[in-house]
Amino acid sequence: MNCIKKVVCLVFCCTCVGGATGIKAEQPLSLQQLLNAMSDNYELLKREGSLVQARQAAVKATKYDRLPQLTGMLQATINSDNNLEGSYQSYGMIPSVVSGVRAQSNLSPVAGDAAILDLNWEAVNFGAYKAREDLSKSDLQVQMNTLATTQYNLQGYASAYYLELIRQFELQNVQQNNVVRLQQLKTTIDALVRNGVRPGVDSSVASAELSKSIIALYQAQKNLAQTKVQLSNLTGLAAGQLNPDTASENKVNVDGAAFVFSITADTIHHPYINLYSSVYDQSRARLLLEKKSYYPKIFLDADAWGRGSSLSNTDQYNSELLQGYQPSRFNYLVGLTMTYNILNIAHKKLNSNIYRFQSEAAYHQLQNEKANLSSDVQQALLEKDFQHNRLVETRHQLDAAASAYSQQLSLYTNGLSSIIELNTAQDYFIQAQRDYVEAKVGLMKSVINYSLVTNTFAALLQTIKL
Repeated sequence: MNCIKKVVCLVFCCTCVGGATGIKAEQPLSLQQLLNAMSDNYELLKREGSLVQARQAAVKATKYDRLPQLTGMLQATINSDNNLEGSYQSYGMIPSVVSGVRAQSNLSPVAGDAAILDLNWEAVNFGAYKAREDLSKSDLQVQMNTLATTQYNLQGYASAYYLELIRQFELQNVQQNNVVRLQQLKTTIDALVRNGVRPGVDSSVASAELSKSIIALYQAQKNLAQTKVQLSNLTGLAAGQLNPDTASENKVNVDGAAFVFSITADTIHHPYINLYSSVYDQSRARLLLEKKSYYPKIFLDADAWGRGSSLSNTDQYNSELLQGYQPSRFNYLVGLTMTYNILNIAHKKLNSNIYRFQSEAAYHQLQNEKANLSSDVQQALLEKDFQHNRLVETRHQLDAAASAYSQQLSLYTNGLSSIIELNTAQDYFIQAQRDYVEAKVGLMKSVINYSLVTNTFAALLQTIKL
């Protein structure tokens, strides 16, 4: 009987008192490695990167809006030459026949050509060029900040999956250790039953508990495998490479917590604040461009052209039509043109109101995001305090449950308690182990979440080598 007690105590000391001793994973995956893999495989991040390049190209293109338009044209025609006095609006549909006014219509053909070189330069538009460039730059800034927020969100996704991987791995270890403990306990109970110390029903109950524990282990293994499959799809890494780094629990909960809660939060440059600030700046740039678009415009015009015609200046039709394609007249024109739509005042007021209200909406959105971020920081602090207190109490719970199980096992082997009481103590012990895993991961989550909302996540990773 004393020998059996020693065996039982040895089993307990090796498998229970230490809590959930995990299976050592080879080549553990760091959070930084996971984040890098997800970044390389995240299509939305690639999309935002391409849009940034598009906006950069747009900024460069906008700088060339100041260039003049230089247009060349060469035209050869065969036509009649009949016209009447008086002007008309062509609306781009009636061919321009500006000469050949005669008493009677003559349908004889006239060959002619025209070559022109036209320079048109919007030399002065009272700030519209700069307003367009500023708007293009603000569009680029919005897109760059959108990319930064996508990267920020990806950090949150990667952290959540990393913590879930650790959680599922630890829960599997808890269940696996429970199976080992129950297998060894069943061996002990079988020995007690054979020696007549315990009734045969205890062996059946132990077998049932073992089977239930093995089923729970299968479930835990499935949950871990599913998490790895999800991560494999997101990262492109093989499931065998997704081994969690359980040493990171101490890094985050001790070193990480000491770091992020001691440095100054950088909410001013938080990605979401930067994004909504740039959206507000973009709305103001669009409003300014709208106002500038109604200012006068001064154009520099310069033209040089030559013409040929088979119709002579004495109104004689030349039967040699090819002679009409030899230029015989040359002209030039240089001038300044100012345009201003006097009746655009109403449009200016109405359209400017649209962009003014949009700018006000962007400002209020920015202020709302600042308030939300301030609230998130306070919530993160409260969550950290809760998770820290929870972890302390869960550690006490685990110690108490381990002690209760040890005492109940001793009572059972001495015939002072039943198998039901032992199973109850064991259930408390298993639940305490699970609660401890949840508490450890919960504190890790609160520390990382605080680093995210205070914009210190990158510094955290670099400092504790996570």
